[in-house]
Amino acid sequence: MNKILITISLLILYTIAFSQIPEGYYDGTEGLSGDELKSALNDIIDGHTELSYTGVWNALRDTDEDPNNPDNVILLYTGWSVSDSGYPIWNREHTWAKSHGDFGNNPPCGTDVHHLRPTDVQVNGDRGNLDFDYSDNPYPTIPGCFYDSDSWEPRDEVKGDVARMIFYMATRYEGENGELDLVVVDEVNTFPNPEHGKLSALLEWNTMDPPSAFEETRNNRIYDNWQGNRNPFVDHPEFADYIWGNGQPNITANFYADYTVGNPPFSVQFTDSSIGENIISWSWDLNGDGSEDSNLQDPVFIYQSTGFYTISLTIEDDIGNTDTEIKIDYIHVSTSSLPEVIYSESFENLMPDWSMINLASNLDWELSDDTSNYTHPSTVPEGEWYMYANNYGADEPANDWLVSPAIDLTQFDDPYFHFEAWTKFSDTVAGLEVFVSSNFTGNPTTTDWTLVASDLPSQNSDIWQNSGDLDLSDFTDDNEVRIAFQYTSTGTGVNNTTAWAIDNLIVMGYESSSAEEIYSTPNYALSNYPNPFSNSKYGTQISFSLPNYSQNVQIEIFNIKGQKVKSFPINQSTNSQIHQLIWDGTDTKNAKVRSGIYIINLKIDNKNTSTKKCLVIY
Repeated sequence: MNKILITISLLILYTIAFSQIPEGYYDGTEGLSGDELKSALNDIIDGHTELSYTGVWNALRDTDEDPNNPDNVILLYTGWSVSDSGYPIWNREHTWAKSHGDFGNNPPCGTDVHHLRPTDVQVNGDRGNLDFDYSDNPYPTIPGCFYDSDSWEPRDEVKGDVARMIFYMATRYEGENGELDLVVVDEVNTFPNPEHGKLSALLEWNTMDPPSAFEETRNNRIYDNWQGNRNPFVDHPEFADYIWGNGQPNITANFYADYTVGNPPFSVQFTDSSIGENIISWSWDLNGDGSEDSNLQDPVFIYQSTGFYTISLTIEDDIGNTDTEIKIDYIHVSTSSLPEVIYSESFENLMPDWSMINLASNLDWELSDDTSNYTHPSTVPEGEWYMYANNYGADEPANDWLVSPAIDLTQFDDPYFHFEAWTKFSDTVAGLEVFVSSNFTGNPTTTDWTLVASDLPSQNSDIWQNSGDLDLSDFTDDNEVRIAFQYTSTGTGVNNTTAWAIDNLIVMGYESSSAEEIYSTPNYALSNYPNPFSNSKYGTQISFSLPNYSQNVQIEIFNIKGQKVKSFPINQSTNSQIHQLIWDGTDTKNAKVRSGIYIINLKIDNKNTSTKKCLVIY
């Protein structure tokens, strides 16, 4: 045991000592994307020290050394640890197949160690010059590896490694100085052209399998000991999205607050839920005055005065890309009554009274606290436990329901709920839908469900995201309201099943005897038709009556999270009592809003007087 601990400690020290990117190595790439970034990276990594094809044997013994046995190497596709003696135990695999450009074993392409890897001799021959893509047939000796007539799919543990080697080759070799111009394409079977595919699959693999410690050590050893250049996509996996992902930086700012309504002094915990690699700075405007209030990732802010507060967050990654999320009138500080918790569940008590109903497949929702497996969440929003569903390896596509116990809403006004969700991997369907019902019979197929349009994390995002506040006002007359999560998949394997996790569900509302009366005046006959409506050119007609002349009248549209999406000043040049306007389902930037519940608010002289719910559908 002591020997094992010493070995692990030495590995950790080695990683700390040699895993740093040289200072200034990527200077000049800040803020670039597309071909500009690709060209800048080429200037950094070209002109490397070239090896002979014989010299590659020694390089691979170093770069692919088994960290637990220095006399062995790790084979790429199988993961086997074998003697480093070389052939006939293993071959020098050209990950960018050498027939794709016909460069053979000649430098620089044919001896570039960044894409040469030790592989089993038989596997090396079977892979041949196949492109990389999702494939159909399981390879008999490698669990998780697939192949067909025109593509090769490596096991999940090295999918990202393969993608980043292909991206390196397409960036290092740009046709300069008599070299080949290698191009990654979204096709297969294009050899002998200097092209390799399939781009869309490789981009997914780069995301789903981030660089491992082994891959980072390999990159460092090639730089330090052999070629003097690095694979930029191991150091910065996000570069692939910047170059080939429509040239757009793949960072998206987002956040949520633990509570959005409260009495002063009102302390609010904000949580950053942004998506992207290597985010290094956060700039918060927490009171809408245009100046920075915090540069912490998850700040706390205390509001001393009543009012509506607009919140903005600007994030920046380590190469200068930025993104901003603004939530208008997101925080409401009021002296009115506050909502109460009606029901909450963080699944710490072994899931009391929740129903798991499996309509298809031999896998189901499960209670889990496994944060060590890479397919499970690495963090948990509340406590240690959460609900988890993953149909990978099942006998048929999934249709599994997770249904809450009965919740009584009869004593509350304006009830709503929110929860945390996490997902990984991809499918042609989202894989999770949220429903509400008041007549659950024990059988989801005979229950009347209402689909809830919640904010869910995007596929492969691998972070927890708050759903936003979801309206339950249509169920205030019911004492047996159920919230359900339906998990589905189109298949049972890679690229047709996702993993989903749910945690920290909270239902809130105002006690009926003291419900907030902000929107209580019934004299304005506010209505809209049609309702629901599709955000098409016809939109919905909003009508209301103004019995008394007023100087300051507006119609405001809010989403269910309380964010203002559009407003319409009302022309009071005439004394007409009946007013009408058309909302076409767009926001202030004339972009279509998402499907969901929206609040139409009539504001007179800066006071909210009447509201009407409407539903936008596609």
